[in-house]
Amino acid sequence: MPEERLADSRETYLMDIVKQTGQDGGKYLSATKSIVKFVKDLYRNIEPSHYNGQIVVFIDFYEGRSLLDESIGRGFYDPSVLGNEYKSLIFNLTDDETSLPIIWTNTETNELLSTDNDFIAYVYNGLDKNEYFSVNGNVINIQNRFSCPSIYALQYHYLQEALLDYKNNKVRHTSCELLKQCWFDDKRIYLKNKPEECMQISLKEFLSSRIRGVNVVREYNLNASKPVDIRVFWREANRAALIEIKWMGQSVKEDGMIGTSYSNGRANDGMSQIKEYIDFDNSDSPDIITKGYLVVIDCRRRNISSEIKHSINREDGLYYENKELDIQDEKKYWETHPNIEKPLRMFVEPICE
Repeated sequence: MPEERLADSRETYLMDIVKQTGQDGGKYLSATKSIVKFVKDLYRNIEPSHYNGQIVVFIDFYEGRSLLDESIGRGFYDPSVLGNEYKSLIFNLTDDETSLPIIWTNTETNELLSTDNDFIAYVYNGLDKNEYFSVNGNVINIQNRFSCPSIYALQYHYLQEALLDYKNNKVRHTSCELLKQCWFDDKRIYLKNKPEECMQISLKEFLSSRIRGVNVVREYNLNASKPVDIRVFWREANRAALIEIKWMGQSVKEDGMIGTSYSNGRANDGMSQIKEYIDFDNSDSPDIITKGYLVVIDCRRRNISSEIKHSINREDGLYYENKELDIQDEKKYWETHPNIEKPLRMFVEPICE
């Protein structure tokens, strides 16, 4: 379970900190827990995967020492000062939990992190997308087995994990009663005409039951050219995800005639829509951190468009199994926009002869 793996990561670095600090281990252990508590709260207001700078949260045990010039600080911590434009965010915690931490922005961190006594800091490096603790000038790495850069901000990891679960255990063999309604035939060769609605409902219901602490809404209105297929919103943090679903394959009308057919171009259309949705969302809800996802349900079969077939061989049925999407260079937004993910293709197997 994800929670168990998180516990394993936490115990590893805690043990390393205690070993590093010897007889003062209890003091550093308590400080580490205070820092982690603050970082978790901080990451309810800032998404590490969107941030390219450095985040440092430190406690200095040396009484009377001033490691940073408080006169150039931004005063006490206020979430409103956070933003991706800063090359660094530094927070100084104290032993008094009732005191608000002092925050510095765009301040050099190298000298601070080289402090070699009575000092502990949490560090997130946005360029390398990793995190660690600095204890008296020594680096203690935080093991991270997740699909996100911080073990303290796992919302999008859980969504990615859920989408992969849906792909492998629901879509691949149509192991979902709602998805079964999308097919015109029991061999899964042709889709019904306009199968979008049952695909949206299927994914909405799956995510609602799979991810804890979220609201999942279908056809969410952003005042864009059309509603977003699915919006996921986390109740315990200012996180959201906009999901667009596209299908590829051949549909058949109710009268048995060949209907709409979609191929690779449909994925490029989807990337354009995701970009539009994210732009609208950034404008309408600037205080909500949002990522865009394109899910492509790939039902393509070879040699089926000229006339209705009632069976298919493996060569034609699985021809597109490993054919990845060809996204135009100018629409590879995941390479230039941290809040847009690479499209996720989900191939659906037919029942072959």
